[in-house]
Amino acid sequence: MQSTRRKPFVIGGSKGVTLPQGMTIGEEVSMAAGDRLLLVDTSGEIPDYKLLQFFIDYLEPAFQSWKDSQKQVTTKPGGFRAMQQEAPQTIIPVKPFEAEGVATPQPDVPVVSCFQCGQLIAWTLGPQATAVCPKCGAILRLVATPKTS
Repeated sequence: MQSTRRKPFVIGGSKGVTLPQGMTIGEEVSMAAGDRLLLVDTSGEIPDYKLLQFFIDYLEPAFQSWKDSQKQVTTKPGGFRAMQQEAPQTIIPVKPFEAEGVATPQPDVPVVSCFQCGQLIAWTLGPQATAVCPKCGAILRLVATPKTS
């Protein structure tokens, strides 16, 4: 993982940013963006529409929750203020990454496999239940899908 701060430069009607030298960059890249964030798959392996769906479902809400919590913590520098009892800070839980459609429950299939590590898991919970893979810790949600003939 890398963290860096770069200054944008003008390229025609757009702005560009150079990527760090150590990154692997393919022939094409996939991107998803909002007003403030840009998510880039530099290998181009993930289709842009899947990256956008991930961005909308997980990254943007988590970023917004984090940004709102930072506003509550930040105080303006300088000066004095009267001491007063403050309400405890509210913690906004971030929705963990969940894989939908990972496993299809069937009456004759008592186990499912983890989407991340492939570990076989005996699923003893009811439909629409959530579980954690004991090997890698991935959160799994069992989604019942109708059988098509």
